[in-house]
Amino acid sequence: MRILKQVVIVVLLLVGLLAVIGLILPRQVHIERSAAIAAPRATVFVLLNGFRNFNKWSPWFAIDPSAKYTYEGPKFGAGAKMSWVGDEKTVGSGSQEIIESRPFEVVRTSLDFGGQGMATAQFTLASEGDGAKVTWGFDTDLGMNPISRYFGLMFDGMIGKDYEKGLQGLKTLAESLPKADFADLQIEMVQVTPVTVAYVPAKSGKNEQAIAQAIGGAYARVGRFMSANGLKQASPPITINTKWDDSGYVFDAAIPLDKTPDRDVPTGSPVQVKQTYGGKALKVVHRGPYRDKPGTYDKLMAYTAAHGYESAGPPWDEYVSDPGNTPEPELITLVFMPVR
Repeated sequence: MRILKQVVIVVLLLVGLLAVIGLILPRQVHIERSAAIAAPRATVFVLLNGFRNFNKWSPWFAIDPSAKYTYEGPKFGAGAKMSWVGDEKTVGSGSQEIIESRPFEVVRTSLDFGGQGMATAQFTLASEGDGAKVTWGFDTDLGMNPISRYFGLMFDGMIGKDYEKGLQGLKTLAESLPKADFADLQIEMVQVTPVTVAYVPAKSGKNEQAIAQAIGGAYARVGRFMSANGLKQASPPITINTKWDDSGYVFDAAIPLDKTPDRDVPTGSPVQVKQTYGGKALKVVHRGPYRDKPGTYDKLMAYTAAHGYESAGPPWDEYVSDPGNTPEPELITLVFMPVR
């Protein structure tokens, strides 16, 4: 009996000692990992600034592919939220919400693991050469529970490996996207109303002079058609860009009409009439020479890919300025990219 009593006392002392040590252990846990990514910082930021692309690089998605995900709030920025319900033995259930978003610099999220506690995560981005350095951090408060604090000693080993795997997935995804840096591009999502246009299909080589001649000749034909049919121009002319590659430029040179022609246009007419696209589109204001537009398009394509938008039709240019009486640096062209 005496021996049993001594054993109990020793066990209690050990438990007490472990509890005291546990309370001495750090209450706050911070873990972080970093990776260099050969992609523009703006591209990486967009991939992190919402959750629609999260499972394309998440280190946890493959652990439980049958987990269910739901999304709330805006697609990007503060308020974007993702919740998941999965196998309690693997990914469990919880949610994360973006609580801070500073363009191209920081994305911070609040993590709710239900009964397992709360935490925050933060992505910090810095320029590194032509690419970006991404630091992924994790912070949690283990409270006064000494057992939780003992588990906290293992967090770096457990979570750190997942973060390394996730950053590698993010690197692979970001580096697979178009390389143009769209950080300085001012883009607006707009709702476009269809308009009636008279147009001529045309094509040219890729050099500036060939394009100008092709567009000028096409608009001259459309102008003669409008004059013959008593039609007037309702808004600036446009080119609907159906193809642009090494073989050249293919487009519809179109002029919006004030009304629909009184009679049907013959099938064989070189000038035809149609309704343009109606729906969501990304809009960019291009300022300056037309020869610089390919750079604007490269940025717009990169922006579209990073945000996960799908094309809803060919893009088009609206020529707001008259090149005949506007200096090149002051030319304004509106570029529209239909998306869904």
